Amino acid sequence: MKWTAGGVTILALLAAWIWWSGAADPSGCPRPLGRSAPPTIDDASQLIAACSPEEVRVRLRSASLPDVVDYRGPELPPSAWLAPQSPLYRHLTGLGFEYPDDMSFAVLSAAWHRTRGLPFDARALAACLQAWNRKMRLWIESVPPGSQIPAPEFTCASAEEIEKGRPLWPR
Repeated sequence: MKWTAGGVTILALLAAWIWWSGAADPSGCPRPLGRSAPPTIDDASQLIAACSPEEVRVRLRSASLPDVVDYRGPELPPSAWLAPQSPLYRHLTGLGFEYPDDMSFAVLSAAWHRTRGLPFDARALAACLQAWNRKMRLWIESVPPGSQIPAPEFTCASAEEIEKGRPLWPR
């Protein structure tokens, strides 16, 4: 009887650990998507494309990239993924991303591209965003206070827009 009670306790603890860590999910998705950050942007985009709620996956398949980015909330990508001590944050800064908002955009952009089977170049996006941010800082510093700040002549939301900004990329 002692052995059975001990075995049941061990099995119950193991089952609780499996449930808590998400390893029992047959899809391979961790139950709480934001529990721990994936190590790379590819891993992050794969998790978002496969493990997000159904409404997010539908939006990734059917909406434009700007619409997907506008739809994001603080839970997508999970804020824990972009904390300075996370492996994803370190990976993204190593690619050249500077700001968490840009990192969030990059992860969603990578998921959007993955869902559609399109190529995604994280380094090109990082260089484009660096150029865009630098251009915005120049505008902010050169426009008189209270004036409208003009938008840069390019964005980083599509391959065509990224190419427009290429001459301004950091060397």
